[in-house]
Amino acid sequence: MSSRMSRRMFLQVAGTTTVGLLAAACAAPAASTGGASSGAAEKTNLVFSSYTWSGYEAAMNQVIDMWEAKNPDAMVEGQFAPQDEYWTKVQTQVAAGTSPDTGISDYGRTVSYAKSGTLLALDEFIARDGFDLKQYIPASVAQYRWNEGDFDSGGEGGTMYGLPSDGQGFIYAYNKTRFDEAGVEYPTDDWTWDDLVTAAQKLTNPDADKWGVAAPGLGTLARGNFVYAAGGEFTTPDLKKSMLASEATASAYKWAWDLIYTHKVAAPPNPSQTVHPFLSGQTAMFFDGVWLIADLATITDFEWDIAMFPKNPQTGKRTTSLESDGWWAFATTKNPDLAWNLISFMASKEGQDKFADLNFVVPPSIPAAAEAWYAEAPPEHRPLALQNVVEDSHKVHMTYYEVQIIRDVFEPILDRAFSNGEPIDTVIVEAAEAMDQELQRAWERFSA
Repeated sequence: MSSRMSRRMFLQVAGTTTVGLLAAACAAPAASTGGASSGAAEKTNLVFSSYTWSGYEAAMNQVIDMWEAKNPDAMVEGQFAPQDEYWTKVQTQVAAGTSPDTGISDYGRTVSYAKSGTLLALDEFIARDGFDLKQYIPASVAQYRWNEGDFDSGGEGGTMYGLPSDGQGFIYAYNKTRFDEAGVEYPTDDWTWDDLVTAAQKLTNPDADKWGVAAPGLGTLARGNFVYAAGGEFTTPDLKKSMLASEATASAYKWAWDLIYTHKVAAPPNPSQTVHPFLSGQTAMFFDGVWLIADLATITDFEWDIAMFPKNPQTGKRTTSLESDGWWAFATTKNPDLAWNLISFMASKEGQDKFADLNFVVPPSIPAAAEAWYAEAPPEHRPLALQNVVEDSHKVHMTYYEVQIIRDVFEPILDRAFSNGEPIDTVIVEAAEAMDQELQRAWERFSA
């Protein structure tokens, strides 16, 4: 849906500035009361904070109502802010010591917030209540687990600083009508990247501005889609050096670049394009986040479906990235048990079932809760998207310390190759050198 897409785009561009560097000034937050917060004064008040968009507050308040019904001695005060203002507001509150009790999380901020002592450690509550972390897709849990001193989240044995709400991978969609018109067989589970290129060549007519595939963009590649399938990594294991120019990682970027400039089955990126090229019928295949399914469901001009990701022809793998927003509690809360009670309810199967029913947490991170959403149509084979992430998914790459700052340095260099056609083999070496320099600076800030 467009709101989901906006949310995801916001998370891509949001910075990861360390909380300790914030100024201590704080403006009084505007509050929007949700749930049954007008109850008796003797009730314990809990503040929940989140960014918002159309329909979200109503959905959130329905879940809060469910929780308040189970906890009649408590009430929740909802604090909502527009997406483009939310994290600045939270950072200012944290610096001033006026944090909410709980809030929506951001996997890209886990390391910075945990390192600064901003977040409430959850392991004691998890152990006490026997809360089952195995019910989630593993990669979604990893985004909220951090070992002190680690530059990235996900380390085994680390402390949990949040709980996942969704488990969002990427989908591979194709235009069945275009395939039928060109006499091309639909993608199968055995397809490789090479098979996709062969099909795309038969589906491309540049004179009519019709293309076989939309080349994976830098955002898709940066999440790890294709890179991990190729056996690549973005950094060395110690996260000190870039691996962009390594053979396996570079091969994934080169394959995407080749679609445009070697095979000529994909159009170059067009920043001014306002309609998704798949929605308009311009391209016959594309890769994008599973959250786009709601937008695709509005298509009436042609038939479409999704398939399993094609496999890397060398490794035989089709690893997809998985990212998870979720819930966390702030270390300054005066009611840690109640804060845990709220976020563990929202992250539970009961909470995720309700969110899925409201079409908000789409899809849930608990496969048992996600199955109903994946069983819906369109498209006919939506369950394959769940199979993709359950069979082989990897924690999204964008989780280590100040990763957004680092991406802002090297991705504009890579963009010269994809937008202008500069040779990818030389550009990616330049990008790796720039990434090395920014990684070094980030480590200096991390160790200060």
